[in-house]
Amino acid sequence: MLIPISYPLNRGTPLYPGREPLAITPTRSLEQEDAENESQITFSSHAGTHIDLPRHTCPDGGSVRALLAPEAVFEPAWCIEIPRTGEEPIRIHDLLPHLDVVRNARALFVRTGSGQLRESDPEAYAERHPWVHPEVPGFLRMQNPGLRLLGIDTLSIANLSYPEEGTKAHRAFLCNHPHIFLLEDVDLSYGRLLGEPWILRLYPVVFDDLDAVPVVALAEFE
Repeated sequence: MLIPISYPLNRGTPLYPGREPLAITPTRSLEQEDAENESQITFSSHAGTHIDLPRHTCPDGGSVRALLAPEAVFEPAWCIEIPRTGEEPIRIHDLLPHLDVVRNARALFVRTGSGQLRESDPEAYAERHPWVHPEVPGFLRMQNPGLRLLGIDTLSIANLSYPEEGTKAHRAFLCNHPHIFLLEDVDLSYGRLLGEPWILRLYPVVFDDLDAVPVVALAEFE
């Protein structure tokens, strides 16, 4: 069974402040003789459910094409619940009750509950969401050298109110070795994601030398 955990990308997609929304520009019209409808689409590489690669923050960091495949598979994937409201950070002590999962995951997801605001209060979802403290990446890497991806149901692991901490956290995940990729703005509302392992399948929307890219993300259950 396959469950989508990525959000559709559209002009109403919440974005980190300062990023341009998706734009659709018609380039042809059926009003022209012998013409077909055609549009030009532009969007941020960090729009919607997207994966951050080392090129995002690291000098000479690897890109989407260098480090991913057209279908990227992470197994096992586990999801843990760390409820958060507002701008509360996720710290090491929040992970301690979940060490068994942390130590066995190839991809680890954190459900904060922030995703409930994505439609009802997109401004809060974009600007006043939980974030990941820079102390977390080193702890995860120490507990599980095989961890390759962290996913979260917030717009970003960084919060606009804590820019320095956000930069440090991104660099600690993406620049240190082994790299831990970041999957942000993920739909973790499906109940079965908690409590059992599953397979994560990622399909980049654009496969090229990018620092990040929107993806189609699927959770596969046996």
